[in-house]
Amino acid sequence: MQLQIWADTNWTLIISIVAGSALLAYLGDILGSKYGKQRISIFGLRPKQTGSLITALTGIFISVAVLVVLSFFSQNVRTALFSMKALQSELLNLYVQLQTSRAESEETQNELEEIRSELALSLESLSVQQVLLQSTALSLDMARFDLEMLRNDRNVLNSEKNRLEDAVVSLRGESEELRRELDVMRMESIGVQANTLLSQRAIPPGSSSEDIHKILSSLADDARSFVVGKLEERGERYTQIVTFAVDEKEREGVVALTSGSAERYFVRALAAENVAVGESVKVRLEAGRSYLLYNEGDVIYRRLVEAGSSNFSAEGSLHVFLRELKAVVIRNGVRPDPATNSVGSLEGEEFFEVVEKLRDIHMPVIISATALRDIYTEGPVMIKIELE
Repeated sequence: MQLQIWADTNWTLIISIVAGSALLAYLGDILGSKYGKQRISIFGLRPKQTGSLITALTGIFISVAVLVVLSFFSQNVRTALFSMKALQSELLNLYVQLQTSRAESEETQNELEEIRSELALSLESLSVQQVLLQSTALSLDMARFDLEMLRNDRNVLNSEKNRLEDAVVSLRGESEELRRELDVMRMESIGVQANTLLSQRAIPPGSSSEDIHKILSSLADDARSFVVGKLEERGERYTQIVTFAVDEKEREGVVALTSGSAERYFVRALAAENVAVGESVKVRLEAGRSYLLYNEGDVIYRRLVEAGSSNFSAEGSLHVFLRELKAVVIRNGVRPDPATNSVGSLEGEEFFEVVEKLRDIHMPVIISATALRDIYTEGPVMIKIELE
């Protein structure tokens, strides 16, 4: 480093300045001595003082000459001589700017560190997200694979479903056919339908327990006769005795309800279930109060028909009359047959006699139904049809 400084020094200028200063000093000394010997006085000074003044001026001249030469050859010297305060002010400003820049640099460095920390966290989060993304992509691939498998399974299931639906349709057809055949077989084998009214009896007021037991025995005999008659209508040769199964609790319940009562009751024997040929008839007892609804000879229902009209149908009008009559008596309290919902019967011969009479009449006529006997709650409704 020192060698570099020595090598960069302007030795020529330094030697020239030293030599010039020595020469000027020598000349000044000669002039001072010369004027001192000649006893020359300047500004009224003594000769010795005049020599000293010349010597001092020579020194001043030397200094000025050195400064002029240095200023001429060196920009730094000129700057140091003439621009020092400006340089100091500029240096001070530069120092202030340097301190500000350092503070800003430190702040920037802190911000940079924070950014680096955030960047590191972001990179770490990005790494985690990349791992999650890879895991999600793998899961998505697995889901796609499962979806394809499910689609294939769905296609297989659809094919199997179509095949099974065809088989179900075929089996339904066979089932319907078998059901129809089974129903036919059942209808052929069933002698009495469930809830069929087998028989009914009235229990007069004040009947004792013994009287009620006799009535129930007669009820069973009537029911047995009804079943035998039904079987004989089907062409069955019923040589065996028809057996009945009556719940004793129901029997005793009917006895307890009606025994010693001051009111009239009725009791019905109903088929508890379908009865096949050769099976025991399970009987269900039904009891209730019996009220007198119509006296013998009472007109139960009347209806005006336009027998002379062009679109009149005698048979249709009579059917409508009987349906309306049935609705009226049921509404007034008659208990219908649970199995057939009928309240009575009209002989076919009497029905067609009335139809023929209506056909012969060509004017409006009133059809009336009159009670042939007293009609109670349990029925049946026995009537006589008359035209007015």
